[in-house]
Amino acid sequence: MDYELQEGSIALPTGFQDRTVNMFVLGASVPAPLSITISRDMLLPGEVLKSYVDRQVKMLASKLRGYTLLGKKTVSVSASSPIEGVQIDAYYMTDGRPFYQRQAAFLIETGRAIIFSTTAQADFSAEQNQDWINLLASFQPREPSVTNTDASEQE
Repeated sequence: MDYELQEGSIALPTGFQDRTVNMFVLGASVPAPLSITISRDMLLPGEVLKSYVDRQVKMLASKLRGYTLLGKKTVSVSASSPIEGVQIDAYYMTDGRPFYQRQAAFLIETGRAIIFSTTAQADFSAEQNQDWINLLASFQPREPSVTNTDASEQE
């Protein structure tokens, strides 16, 4: 399978799945004042998105000191063909520093999720909240690729 990267493309052996994480940071300081990540994950067999998010929140709470869920709500990604998902807002401490995090998970195909996250060292500003809304709305899902085997099964 040919796989497109920002820098080019690679040919993957059969059976591999994309579990990459894309990270974008604001500025050059470490830690960055604001970051955006996009990750991919697989749900457990038979798991629904809400249960997946609940399971991830429990895992985060067990790993991050003082992890506090501040809110959970339904959101959509992609303005052109909306996909409904679940957004969580949380707060935690790392090395004595506060971090605010917002994550939104969406099913992009059966059992496969894409997760958008943003993390800041201060509560999100009105501008950052709008940037988040714009980011989610800007997502354009790719059409699933059809292999020769898939095409012959559809005829």
